Amino acid sequence: MARLLLVMLLLVSAGCAPSPEAEAPDPPTIAAAASLRNVMPDLVAAWGDRATVTYGGSGTLRRQVEAGAPIDVVVFAAAAPVDALIEKHLADAASREVLASNELVLVGPRDQASELTWATLGDLPADAKLAVGEPAAVPAGDYAKQALEGLGSWDGLKDRVVFAGDVAMVLAYARRGEVAAAAVYATDVAGVEDLSVLDRATWEGAPRPEVVAASVSSSDRGRAFLTFLATPAARAVFQKHGFGPP
Repeated sequence: MARLLLVMLLLVSAGCAPSPEAEAPDPPTIAAAASLRNVMPDLVAAWGDRATVTYGGSGTLRRQVEAGAPIDVVVFAAAAPVDALIEKHLADAASREVLASNELVLVGPRDQASELTWATLGDLPADAKLAVGEPAAVPAGDYAKQALEGLGSWDGLKDRVVFAGDVAMVLAYARRGEVAAAAVYATDVAGVEDLSVLDRATWEGAPRPEVVAASVSSSDRGRAFLTFLATPAARAVFQKHGFGPP
C-alpha cells in the first residue's frame, strides 16, 4: 500500500512540473533591413532576451509579410514599406515608430583614386557603372534614385546602373571594383577599410533616410521588443553604430 501511494505521489509531481516549453516561449521574429545587420545583434543583446532576426531588402521583406510569413515586427530602412503594410492592415499603425536616421553616401574602392561626387555622376564615363539597390525593393536604392532625380542625373545614368537586391550586394560590387561608385548608407561603411566615402548627400532637399518599425502580429514579446527599440538605451546603440536621431 505504501509503495502504491509513493508511485501516485511521483506521478502527480511529474504532472505538475512545468514543461521547458512553457517556461521558454518562442522568441519574436524580426524582419530587418539588410542595412541593419551590424546594429541589430547589439540591439537584441541590449534588450536582454532572445529574438530571431531575418535580413533582406525592405521591399522583399514587405512582400514576405504580405504573403503570410510568420513575422512579429518589421524594422525597415524607410517609411514607405512600413506604411504599405499599414494601409493593407498588415501592420499596426499605432505601433509605427521612427527609430533613427541615416545618411546616403557615394563610395568607391579605396585603392582606386576617384574624384566622383553626387553632382558629377552625370559625367560618368560611358563604360563606367554605378551600383544602386533596386529602388522598388531596397530603400537605399530608392533614396539614391530620388537624389539623382533631384540633381537631374537619373535619366542619363539609369542605363548604366547595376541594380542589386540589397545593400550587401551593392557593397560587394564596389569592393570588387566592378563599378566606379556605389550608393549606400554611411553606417554601411563605418569602419570599413577597403572602401572610401567619395561624397555625402547632405545638400538641401537631399533625401533623409529613416529607420521605421511596426508590429505585424499580436505577439506580446514582439511588441515588447518594439517598445524597447524606442527607448534611450536602444537609441544609444543606434548612435554607437553611426545612426542619427529620429
